[in-house]
Amino acid sequence: MTDLDRATLLDGLLRYVREELATGVPSDRIGVDSPLLELGVLDSVRTARLLAHIRTTYGVRVPPVHMTGEHFRTLETITDLILLLRAQTASL
Repeated sequence: MTDLDRATLLDGLLRYVREELATGVPSDRIGVDSPLLELGVLDSVRTARLLAHIRTTYGVRVPPVHMTGEHFRTLETITDLILLLRAQTASL
C-alpha cells in the first residue's frame, strides 16, 4: 500500500465521480462538500461502482458496517473513511 495524502485522494475521487459515474448532475455542481445522496449523485448502482473503484484504485475494502449515509454524505466524508480504513489495515 502506497502513501496517499488526503488532497490527492480527494482530487482523485472528485475526478472519478464527475467523469465516470454519469450522474446527470452537472459536474460543476459536484464538489468535495456536495451532499451526494441529496443531489442524487449516489444511488445503489453508482455506490457499488464507487466501492469497486475504491477497492481497485486505493486497495481498500469498505465493510458493510461502514456503508452508511454518514460515511457517504460527501466526498470529504468518503475520503476520511478511506484514510481511516487504510490506517486500520496498516496497523494490523
